[in-house]
Amino acid sequence: MNRVKLFASLVAAAALFVGATSAMAGGELPARMVPVAAVPCEPVCAPSKKCDFLHTLLYYVPNRALDFIDIGRASIGFGTGFGVNVRATELLEVGFGQYETTRFGMKGRVLPVYEECIDEAGFAFLGYVNGCLQRDPSEVGADLHVGIIGAQVAVSLSEAVDFVAGILMIDLQGDDLGCSPWD
Repeated sequence: MNRVKLFASLVAAAALFVGATSAMAGGELPARMVPVAAVPCEPVCAPSKKCDFLHTLLYYVPNRALDFIDIGRASIGFGTGFGVNVRATELLEVGFGQYETTRFGMKGRVLPVYEECIDEAGFAFLGYVNGCLQRDPSEVGADLHVGIIGAQVAVSLSEAVDFVAGILMIDLQGDDLGCSPWD
């Protein structure tokens, strides 16, 4: 149990560090600095076209861990508005929401801090949805935002299938690191 608490503390510290550095990264350049045109460069070590057994073996565990991380999403958000949404994929969904929030939490491989603007109402495919939604169409989950705080919890079915297929080294989402033995 102590290991879980230690891991959770390390993840929270990393989220705070990344959140602080990403907030500073979006600033504009000072007036005296002029951006330089991008110059194409050759990679130092060009990737080989063949996929040998050693590379496949070395990337196997990290790829399965990343595929597992991609499955779930849980976050808390701070911002103004109201919203509630319950869904079993985007084809079976009911909800209403109008809020802007800064989210902190787990969203697969996405940084733990991101913005979300929700303006939605309706059910299933008859409702309207606009804004910068951060949802996978195949996810099953729920959102609740009241006043200035909200929470989201969801599981992506397509990422779960990608994880199971990844056990056989089949990358359905095309997000694995390294090369694929099936190419």
